[in-house]
Amino acid sequence: MTRSHILIGAGCLSVFSLGAGLTLAQQGSSPENGGPVLTFGLSSTLSATDNYNLDPNNSESAELFDNRLSFGYLNQRANDVFRFDVSGLLRANEPPGDSRTFDDQRARLGYDRQGVNSALSFGADYSLASINSLDPFDQNRFFDDPLEENDLAEDQGDRQQISSRFRFEAGLDNPVGFILDGRYREQTYNDTTDPDLFDSELFNLTGTTRFTLSPVTEVRTILRYDDYTADDTEQTNRQTSSFNLGLTQALSPIDTLDVVVGFQSIETEETILGIRDADTQTGVIGSIDLTRELTRGTIGTSFDLRESVNGQTATWLVNRDLPLPRGSIELSLGATSDVDDTVRPVGSLDFTHEMKRSTLTASLSRQVTTSSRSNELRTTEASLGYNYEINSLSEISFSANYAELKQAGGPAVNDTTRTDLRATYSRNLTPDWRLSSGYEYRLRDETGVGDASSNRVFLTLEREFTVRP
Repeated sequence: MTRSHILIGAGCLSVFSLGAGLTLAQQGSSPENGGPVLTFGLSSTLSATDNYNLDPNNSESAELFDNRLSFGYLNQRANDVFRFDVSGLLRANEPPGDSRTFDDQRARLGYDRQGVNSALSFGADYSLASINSLDPFDQNRFFDDPLEENDLAEDQGDRQQISSRFRFEAGLDNPVGFILDGRYREQTYNDTTDPDLFDSELFNLTGTTRFTLSPVTEVRTILRYDDYTADDTEQTNRQTSSFNLGLTQALSPIDTLDVVVGFQSIETEETILGIRDADTQTGVIGSIDLTRELTRGTIGTSFDLRESVNGQTATWLVNRDLPLPRGSIELSLGATSDVDDTVRPVGSLDFTHEMKRSTLTASLSRQVTTSSRSNELRTTEASLGYNYEINSLSEISFSANYAELKQAGGPAVNDTTRTDLRATYSRNLTPDWRLSSGYEYRLRDETGVGDASSNRVFLTLEREFTVRP
């Protein structure tokens, strides 16, 4: 029996069976005065595409009629919040290469409680979906982590994901406080052909003790443990342990310095040529952050030093957050020295501008990361969105999304890019019913595999409403 069954497996299955055929609810429509709220939704989409699987060699067209149902429960009281959502997509006909007519199944449970001098939160998530139906640009991506290899994968079969988390804070108003944070995640693949899509488990636990020495000085001790297990060719088992000391110091009413220095140990066991081999790597890790509050926004700089099984990576950034009259801009620019001592430009940009009848958003991110598989990746993500309100009942929107994965030192990785373009017209038929139609273009390119594109048109009728029991 795996840790997933111990932590949440039985609970997730029972929760999901109670809500089969229902989908994630939108919590934004809940009344602000608290109490239990039920949210129901229905969305039916008729679509046609000329390459459903994004296959470069054997494109298959498809005409689909999908029905997404939703149910959500939210109970917000004075000191705690309980959330429960379930999701599922009923297909009237099976897409090419997929045998699942009940797809994109999700269940989510969360609880947060604020005590007199403490805080507690925990949650559990479950997802089961065919790989061909996954959207790498989903804003509600199951694991909110940096982009990894399997996020841009294209294959047949299913992917099951399970996660659980908890966080407990004590001594919030005391000179000495304690934080315990734990997370578990599991990915399981069925009926796939790509050897890089293998089962994996990741568990991490972090304990932090905080000492407030004065109103302007805080010291922290941080202990962290990660355990990663994969059913890959090497049967990888990796444990990472670290001990860190942190200091937060207010240098002036507007300047804050945060320093973390630590020591990390990585123990890795792999099977190579039939022989089980163990290796241990140690190194110094840490970070320095300096932030200044300005009349408008903040400015700062940071330096981060981390260690992986492939070597050491150092990143330096300059950051600027600036509120605008009709939006905001968050900008960071810098460079990373990867495990091969190659300096690569990195940074990010988030921009929002609201006009009288329209909204423009843009984001760009480039970073060097170590994936859970211990691959060194240079990831690039970009998005552009524009929404225009034609009148009180209708609007038109455009979006463009781009993602790229490339090797940044370490083991070889296939360069992969994915681009999605979308145009949508929407109209409110009644206060509850909404009609949308549009066009979507997808493009995927992977080294050694080739490029593939698809065109899709769709028509969606949806409704959502809330009820107080």
